[in-house]
Amino acid sequence: MSQNKLYLPGLNGIRAVAALTVLFGHMWAPFGEWGVTPNWHIPWPSGPVTTFFVISGFLITFLLMNEIGKTDDVSIPKFYMRRILRIWPLYYTYFALALLATWLFHGEIDNAAWFYTFFSGNISHALGLGIIPLFHFWSLGVEEQYYLWYPWMVKYNKKHVLTFVSVLFVCWFVAKLAAYVFLGKGITYRILGVTQFDCMMLGAIGAIMYYRKTKWFCKLCSNRIVAIIAWGLFFTSGLYADYIPSPVRNEFIAFISLFVIMAGLLRKPLLENRVMNYLGQISYGIYVIHPLLLYIFTRIIKPAEFMPNGVASIVIFITMTVLTIVLAGLSYKYFEMPFLRLKSRFSVVPSTNSKNSI
Repeated sequence: MSQNKLYLPGLNGIRAVAALTVLFGHMWAPFGEWGVTPNWHIPWPSGPVTTFFVISGFLITFLLMNEIGKTDDVSIPKFYMRRILRIWPLYYTYFALALLATWLFHGEIDNAAWFYTFFSGNISHALGLGIIPLFHFWSLGVEEQYYLWYPWMVKYNKKHVLTFVSVLFVCWFVAKLAAYVFLGKGITYRILGVTQFDCMMLGAIGAIMYYRKTKWFCKLCSNRIVAIIAWGLFFTSGLYADYIPSPVRNEFIAFISLFVIMAGLLRKPLLENRVMNYLGQISYGIYVIHPLLLYIFTRIIKPAEFMPNGVASIVIFITMTVLTIVLAGLSYKYFEMPFLRLKSRFSVVPSTNSKNSI
């Protein structure tokens, strides 16, 4: 019943910030080639995709822990049906439209398309290959690869899942550091760095301790000063992230993101309001859709040809933001929602991303 649906307050707001930060960061490059150079700069939060990874690892793990608590098992077929119905419809529809646009504007499609066909955009990203309106699909490749093995690990290590995930987190992080120290910024380091399994596992570790109500962890995360510091570091990360050594930068952002998530769950959610909840609900669409809009509009409109540079940059920023949100909203309501309703049939633990659906 709807009143029994699991809802995690604050996640939508964090999703909204992450999605909009990605959009704003991509407004000019590599997707936006407007012939306009903004004469203003806003230090958006750093590492929004890493934040998405932490949210994903946390949410999926928390649902799996609740499933184990309810049935003492994990239904692998139902897990993958839920995953497919949430990710694949928009992913492959956008994929086809992006290939069509690429062919229309360039007359050919790069062989890198095969990477995106099989959720391997992170590999092409690490190799320096790719198709412009599909560059951002690297992160979706990371998630789908992670969930190829993760639910199985949880299913067969129910009693020791925290230990297994913690060990795997340390191993992945150490492997990345070792690759950097001994091999430099070569292909091994780039693949391990792009494929942020450790950041997803950090979210999973937090979810397990939250589900188990681990005292020291919940006490730390509910502390007012810790919450203030976490939010402050989260929103100002664009000012200092570049000064953090690259081998540990993603992990630092991941830790901050986890503390922000926990602050929203254990204290009053900072970003819990109608606007942020809505933007969080459509955040997948915002993330997926915006590069194609930028790719198309930069090739048919050159605002700098008929308005001053400063005015053009502001008009571009507002127009593309509004257009992306509108299209993402339409996609969510009329395209994604039927699949989400079907997805609910495979839910073992009913959940919702809308407070109004509790």
